[in-house]
Amino acid sequence: MSIERQARRARPRVQAARVAGRGLTRNTTGGLRPASQWAFLTGGDYPADPLWATEADAMGLPPFGRGLALLANGVAGTAWNAFRWDAEAGVPVKLTDQPAVVTDPDPTVTPWHYKWAAVEDLCLYGNHFAMYGDLDYRTLRPGWLVPLPADDVWLVVDPENGRYQFTVGGRMLDPDELMHVSAGNRSGEALGRGVLRQYGEWLGGAVAAERHAGAYFAGGALPPAVLQSPTLLTQDQATDLKTAWRAMTSTREPVILPSGYVLTPVVSDAEKAQLVESRQWNAQAVAMMLGIPSYKLGLPGASMTYQNIESADIEFSRDSVDRWARPLSEAFTKWLMPLGTTVQWDYAGRMRADAKMTADVVTQLVGSKVLTIDEGRAMIGRAPLPEPDSEPPEPPVAPGADELAPSATDEANSPEGPQTDTGNLTPQEVR
Repeated sequence: MSIERQARRARPRVQAARVAGRGLTRNTTGGLRPASQWAFLTGGDYPADPLWATEADAMGLPPFGRGLALLANGVAGTAWNAFRWDAEAGVPVKLTDQPAVVTDPDPTVTPWHYKWAAVEDLCLYGNHFAMYGDLDYRTLRPGWLVPLPADDVWLVVDPENGRYQFTVGGRMLDPDELMHVSAGNRSGEALGRGVLRQYGEWLGGAVAAERHAGAYFAGGALPPAVLQSPTLLTQDQATDLKTAWRAMTSTREPVILPSGYVLTPVVSDAEKAQLVESRQWNAQAVAMMLGIPSYKLGLPGASMTYQNIESADIEFSRDSVDRWARPLSEAFTKWLMPLGTTVQWDYAGRMRADAKMTADVVTQLVGSKVLTIDEGRAMIGRAPLPEPDSEPPEPPVAPGADELAPSATDEANSPEGPQTDTGNLTPQEVR
């Protein structure tokens, strides 16, 4: 082995957690290449064409930004709870005293904001990082977290033994000092793959198409043209003529040409350029990329009844929202909960049908004794019924009734003796 090759192998491999963002991206050979279009000035490779999309580029695409907001809100607006396995009941039971890291993961923000930001990290970069806080007496595990920007955490791998460390702001951290949630990493790789890494080049093309469409329509959708001069023009005169033409096309003012000049427009319009169809296809591809139903992004499609939309919402929660929510709950279960305790998302509220269908389902489950009445009431957000009294209450007594009713002693001491209710009997029947 040559000395140069040995030296190259001895150098630690540095990988960026924010693949396909500002900084470095992975090329087809497994190395790292600059994502900046000016990297060639410092000895780097020339950028690919089109350039890989950055986070700002991708979020600037309306369908992508809106789609990611739907996913993040789907997770942030869903409750999660810690459950512990009950051996006697044979089912996991929700803890009455929830761990602090579940109820309030990051004390500096609300739980909603923490879950929103974590989903954006996972979706964009495929990784979510957080520093551990103090211990919680309930779990003897960290009770809160300090999230870190996903694109500021780097991975340093030792080529000799394959061990790796994270570096944050120049500080080296072992894997057990940092909570790392990965979404979609390959076997043998520590870092996950986000949308920017997996679809960065395609998103770069979509961004280029949007910029071209914006420039096209900013000029009033006027086609380019060929200006012919009857005389030979210098380069400066030709440049001035082109500048005047560009200024005219941006304001859509009438063209007045000197005698002898010929304007030959290049036949082109928005429909023939397929800008509208291209932008619509890009939006549909973004919806497919994020796993979002097309109607949620305002895209045209087959007409849907209310029931079909309801079914699509259920599929959206199962296939799209849970795709980014499950890595987070699994990481909390493994790293922040004691053995036997799990963190689970409560999708029942998002998958619930209309009121009539919900009532029918709950009635059938309670009637078949699959659920108790209180469990059925809990499914619709109702408190348990109050427990009935052990002894039935005595009927109320009218005021003064005891004074009016004669007692048995009074009847026995009366001159007529004990009175007998004869009803409708005749005197002979009484004898």
